[in-house]
Amino acid sequence: MINQFEVPMYLGDAIPEISEKISQDKKNSVYKIMNILIVFMRTNIEIHNFKAVKRCLKIADKLYSKGNGLVRNAIENVFVYSFTNIFQAYPAEKKKLLAAIPITLYSLYIAQLYRRGC
Repeated sequence: MINQFEVPMYLGDAIPEISEKISQDKKNSVYKIMNILIVFMRTNIEIHNFKAVKRCLKIADKLYSKGNGLVRNAIENVFVYSFTNIFQAYPAEKKKLLAAIPITLYSLYIAQLYRRGC
């Protein structure tokens, strides 16, 4: 099981492009690290690098499946929660993004929509 203290190292190894940003966060809050992952994903959506976007989504899915309660909570409430804003910001890419989201994260997203009443 991956705990919140292992997430910075795991993400830094999986996505070297964000390792410097992660190391700058002295508290290594798993919630802030999820925000770093979101920013990286949004940047890659803007430049149409869907290979990197898919990598972010797969890594988040793996963290969710292998993470402890705090890690899972951060992914649900920060990473997955950001999907609505991302879809609104990039409507032309929405179909590609939806196709790339792993089923576990997509299920969490749909559950959030129903809970919010959207």
